[in-house]
Amino acid sequence: MSTVMKDATLRLNAVEHPTVMILVVVLITIGYSKHKKKLVSHPKFKTLAIFYTLSLILLLSRIPWGQWFN
Repeated sequence: MSTVMKDATLRLNAVEHPTVMILVVVLITIGYSKHKKKLVSHPKFKTLAIFYTLSLILLLSRIPWGQWFN
């Protein structure tokens, strides 16, 4: 495990990527659940926008872009 944690590429693929992807799914689920409980449209869509934007930013930050474009 110490070898994986010392190498940035291995750490991204083995630890950071799966962890953040699970967090993204959790954030999307929480955002959708919170939005269903609101009655007025504006707060519903604001809640969705916040949680989905956070999820998208996290998702895009942990994609291994360097492996695809080298």
